[in-house]
Amino acid sequence: MVDVVSGYSRRRAILGHDQAGVHRELAAIIKDWPTPVWCLHCDNGSEFISVNLISFCQKNNLTFTRSRPYKKNDNAHVEQKNLQYVREIVGYERYDTPEAVEWLNQVYACLDPYANLFLPMRKVIAKERCRSHVYKKFDIARTPFQRLVETDSMTLRARLTHQNQLKTGNPLELHRQLEKLLHKGSSSLQEAIGP
Repeated sequence: MVDVVSGYSRRRAILGHDQAGVHRELAAIIKDWPTPVWCLHCDNGSEFISVNLISFCQKNNLTFTRSRPYKKNDNAHVEQKNLQYVREIVGYERYDTPEAVEWLNQVYACLDPYANLFLPMRKVIAKERCRSHVYKKFDIARTPFQRLVETDSMTLRARLTHQNQLKTGNPLELHRQLEKLLHKGSSSLQEAIGP
């Protein structure tokens, strides 16, 4: 999940395309989301589009929208985070065992606070086309947490929790822990594939 305004994002892995699993993890992410969630926008995957998801949104008082078929830029913010924090971190392998899903969720539990609290990002604030070239102007780099604080939309509990994590957290230690998990996962994958 990604907040379009701040860039704040969270990830959870599930085994397969099970709608019940998607809804369970979605509810868990929404429960811990730092701002009140008012809308859910998803792509057209069969794990998302269902009567169950619509009733999930109605039950949680969420507006439901979806991407147009075959228009992946409708979810550009999610696709960008999938590339940056999923594909470039854990790769393109197929993780289809309970152990692999558990490992992925350990990676995400370490990656999410690291990315949201310590990795600044820039957002495009203006574009200008000059013939065939597009010139972009960016804002000042800030972390997703800093951007959320600026919006003044965080719940008090979330703000205190994140400020505590920021104060007590060590980005270098989180990075080392992430590297250790990734090394452990690639070693396990090599053992499973064999020589």
